Amino acid sequence: MKLYSSPATPFGRKATIVAKEHGIALDIVNVNPFESEELERLNPARLIPVLMMDDGTVLYDSHAICAYFDEIGGGQTLYPEDDRFGWQRRATLGTALTETSVQWLFQKRQPADQQSVNLKTHFEKRARRIAAALDGEADTLAAAPFRIDHIAVLCGLGHLEFRHDASWRAVCPRLTAWYEDIQSRPSVAETQPTD
Repeated sequence: MKLYSSPATPFGRKATIVAKEHGIALDIVNVNPFESEELERLNPARLIPVLMMDDGTVLYDSHAICAYFDEIGGGQTLYPEDDRFGWQRRATLGTALTETSVQWLFQKRQPADQQSVNLKTHFEKRARRIAAALDGEADTLAAAPFRIDHIAVLCGLGHLEFRHDASWRAVCPRLTAWYEDIQSRPSVAETQPTD
């Protein structure tokens, strides 16, 4: 199977972590979503990640790809029935943090005369609110087995630090401790974002 992704994308990282957790071998094809014509042929939204299955079937969106890997992979499910609505809530917050961080980055990368101070402030405040909410969930994350909510949250925090800064840590001590501890997990350590 081929995963079209990028070393910097938090959504591709999420899919790659799930694949690693389930022992699924992937041929990762790094693409630039702003330039790749092949990506446009595979996914009309021109977003990554995109999974090309061995039979030619194409699957896109990290949510769908992660769920597919969980279904076909070995080991414990990352989508357990236990605490289903709790981990879904945390996964939603992690995804919202990731999306916010990406939108904030896009705004910061606009030419200076096209940037919106209001939007940048909006995204920064939203990221801080989400991090603060996740700080209140940190003890639950630390006590629970590794699941999709852990992956969504760590990918969001990882992108926030990679593209912005680590200032969230100053007001989120429990989340910081959990995040630092999870860095030693092989699937996490092996998927750190790079340019």
